[in-house]
Amino acid sequence: MIKINKMFWLTSLASIAISILVSGHLRAHDGGHDHDHSAMRQWTLSSGNTQFQGTFVSADNGNVTIHLRNGRVITLKADCLSRLDRQLVEATQAAVLNLNQPIGLIAKQSNGLQTADTQKHSDNAPAIAKPFQPFVDSKSIKTGWDDDYFFVESNGMPDHEMMVGITAWQQQIPIPQNYTGDNAWRIPLKPVPTKNPLSAKKNFFRGAIALAVNGVPIFNPIKNDGRTDTKLAGELDKFGGHCGRADDYHYHLPPVHLEKFVGKGKPIAFALDGYPILGFQTKDEAAKSKLDWLNGHKDDQGNYHYHSTKSYPYLNGGFYGKVVQRGGQVDPQPRGQGVRPAARPLRGAKITGFSKSDDGKSVSVEYTVRNEKRSASYTTKDFKTYVFTHDNGKQGKSTQTYQAKPKRRGGRRPR
Repeated sequence: MIKINKMFWLTSLASIAISILVSGHLRAHDGGHDHDHSAMRQWTLSSGNTQFQGTFVSADNGNVTIHLRNGRVITLKADCLSRLDRQLVEATQAAVLNLNQPIGLIAKQSNGLQTADTQKHSDNAPAIAKPFQPFVDSKSIKTGWDDDYFFVESNGMPDHEMMVGITAWQQQIPIPQNYTGDNAWRIPLKPVPTKNPLSAKKNFFRGAIALAVNGVPIFNPIKNDGRTDTKLAGELDKFGGHCGRADDYHYHLPPVHLEKFVGKGKPIAFALDGYPILGFQTKDEAAKSKLDWLNGHKDDQGNYHYHSTKSYPYLNGGFYGKVVQRGGQVDPQPRGQGVRPAARPLRGAKITGFSKSDDGKSVSVEYTVRNEKRSASYTTKDFKTYVFTHDNGKQGKSTQTYQAKPKRRGGRRPR
């Protein structure tokens, strides 16, 4: 493990680089392409005598392009920049390359990080690693940690049937996500209670609020309109999940089915503040210790954890621990990436079947509309080009091909 001061410096540099990726010109925008000044920073020439403000745009063949505050775009040799600025550019380029790579070992992408793959039997593994281990063993996820955080890499695709039972469907089909490298999930190893807990009933309607131990994110049970209970609205499958607008599968209810892998009374998920989420209380447990308004309490050793419940708030009803809320979500957190435009709700549809090939390159959803059987599916050879086929019954079939865009990190997650 490298020295903490160096680790802290490297982490800070990487954070700046990622901020540029998310807020600067390299980002693939959801809407217009207006310049975002949130990534504006001060640059210094190698002489040290000249400084200017601007946003990083790109780097190629030893040249760096920067969008200045006054609107001008300039290109200069990287050697003309200060050593720190050159390192920032290199870190940003590395992040760009990483976001376009398939799932890989975190240890190769984060300095000083240990991985559960190589440290499975290590005595210094944090306690949080244990409930994730069954899914590391099955190669569904990869995990690692440094001094402050536990990291989880996954593609967000659980090893169970998805979408079946949904009666309010927006025509999404689950596709693998690139929650890897700098876009991996991170959970604080040393959660800190906050003096002013924030309620999930009034906050955090965007993005995830927790992560299941199988690497699938968990969103607020209330959808992003701030009022609709996704369970009561018929939007969830029998595992409490569905796809967002980016075809990204996630849960909205506690994944209690994971207890069969981790054991009864063990964590099935972790809130993004670092505190564990357990399954349902037994009657004796509920009589002994009632849950607070956040759906949690302390155990006999004084350790706080949340519980699952069959009624709202279902899991953590907010955050007992400190988190940063920005843009309506916990920040930072990974970002999902779709390959096609978001579809519209299909009234009257009920999903009745789901299938996925062993290699994950073929996925199909079967559904009915007014008793007519239909299906929506896709195939991919490389997880870059996706061919979607819609069997619309009497209306015929249609096929569309979409090319995956460069992966984005952080910021807003589509729902």
